[in-house]
Amino acid sequence: MNKILIIISWCLVIGCSSVPKLSHTNKPVTAADDVWSTGNIAAFEKKLEELRNHYHIPSIAIGVVNEKKLVVRGGLGFADIKKQIKPDENTVYHLASITKTFGSVILMQLVEQGKISLDDPIDKYGINLGGRWGSDPRIKVKHLLTHTAMGNWGNGFKPGYKFRYNGDWYGRLGKVIEKASGENFGELVMKNIINPMGMINTVPSTDDSVNFKLTGYNKDSFLTKVAPPYNWQGKQIAPIQMKYSFGPAAGIMSSVADLAKYSIAIDERKFLKPETWEEVFTPYVTPKGKKIQYGLGWFVKDYKGLKIIWHTGWWYGYSTLLIKIPQKDLCFIILANSQDLSRPFYLTHYPIPLPDPFSKSLNKDLLASDFASLFIQYFVE
Repeated sequence: MNKILIIISWCLVIGCSSVPKLSHTNKPVTAADDVWSTGNIAAFEKKLEELRNHYHIPSIAIGVVNEKKLVVRGGLGFADIKKQIKPDENTVYHLASITKTFGSVILMQLVEQGKISLDDPIDKYGINLGGRWGSDPRIKVKHLLTHTAMGNWGNGFKPGYKFRYNGDWYGRLGKVIEKASGENFGELVMKNIINPMGMINTVPSTDDSVNFKLTGYNKDSFLTKVAPPYNWQGKQIAPIQMKYSFGPAAGIMSSVADLAKYSIAIDERKFLKPETWEEVFTPYVTPKGKKIQYGLGWFVKDYKGLKIIWHTGWWYGYSTLLIKIPQKDLCFIILANSQDLSRPFYLTHYPIPLPDPFSKSLNKDLLASDFASLFIQYFVE
């Protein structure tokens, strides 16, 4: 097991006390706080390992960012079981839907440039959602961005009134981006986010040869950094084969260390104007005045007076979670090479997975996740 590490200099600052004194205030966490004690970090690691084993996850790579540093970093389990390779902060995983946060940045940059309006109807960009929705001019770009395009039978399927998560429809924003900019999403995300931030382990899916080629990397060489995908099936962890697509909704591959850079850049209000970031992290309000749990490409939650912004990712063979708590100056990153970092908190375990209306869902509440709750317990409360 590759131990979770905390930067040694921080231990010297706080004296490495074994008994944490956790803060119940909304003040930012600093290097002097006892959440960084060896006792607290060790207890957190032990609980993470228990959860990893309980949910049959081959490996997790984790990071905690504070004061613009990746303070806690490391991994548990084996990224590659056959080769017995342990994960660390540089191990690459598919991000799945955390990619949506990158998609939001690129789209909102074009909004700032006046090339897109969130109130543009989707038919302006040649988008047809099929079924009863088609290219209904009432459906706007903002509805795809906030997962409010679908509606339901109770409101006559009017857009804007109901949150119904739809990754496929979010991915249609790629057409909006391409038509408005004259460039595809891969070109813009490399040029505007990945390269400027020095995110050397962040790439479009290696299965998308056109967009991966934009990195200039050798595919075979890059794949040596990647944790291969697995699934818990037949009461065992088994390797799987899967081709992963790429677009604004999913398909970026990255590491804990690179996502720490991404998080710090957001804290520094890079990529977008401060007022645009404020809009991104504000829950969408329906025409009836109801706040939903999603802003512009991010989930948004109020927890005991703290604003938490986050996104999860879930794909066959990979699952991820990124949580930011700006008032506490904390970011938690956790990446896994199976579905089961996220899957247990969305669906029940039927032979054919079905939504369980009686259970908590990550699409409704961050605290449905045991991993999220554990982080909040050890670093926030």
